[in-house]
Amino acid sequence: MAMFDQTAAGNLLNAILHNNSFTTPATVKTLLGTSAPTATANMTQLGGGTGYTTGGTVPTFSSASAAATSNTSTASWTNGSGGNWSIVGIEIWDSTDATRYLFGSWTGQPITIANTNTFQFAASGIAISLV
Repeated sequence: MAMFDQTAAGNLLNAILHNNSFTTPATVKTLLGTSAPTATANMTQLGGGTGYTTGGTVPTFSSASAAATSNTSTASWTNGSGGNWSIVGIEIWDSTDATRYLFGSWTGQPITIANTNTFQFAASGIAISLV
């Protein structure tokens, strides 16, 4: 995962350079998408009710060191849609759905998950670096 949402990046710069307050979220969640997100446009989230819960999954992350971090928890979803999933993007939002912080595309995307198969990321499967 490599990119800041444009609004989140502006808020962070203002907090650093203008001494504005910046509230960190209590928890964040990861969302899976069927399109590539950009700095100004959200991806299309994978549909819910088919083994994926719309609204995302709450992961845990290790403390950042050298401007990088990764997840320490795992997550998995089993496709029960009757067709294939095509997973392209990932986004990290605060737990209230108010702010998208980070976005990226999966390596090797689109990733096709056949009906009854599972998509999962292991610990350290989401690497985030700011430099």
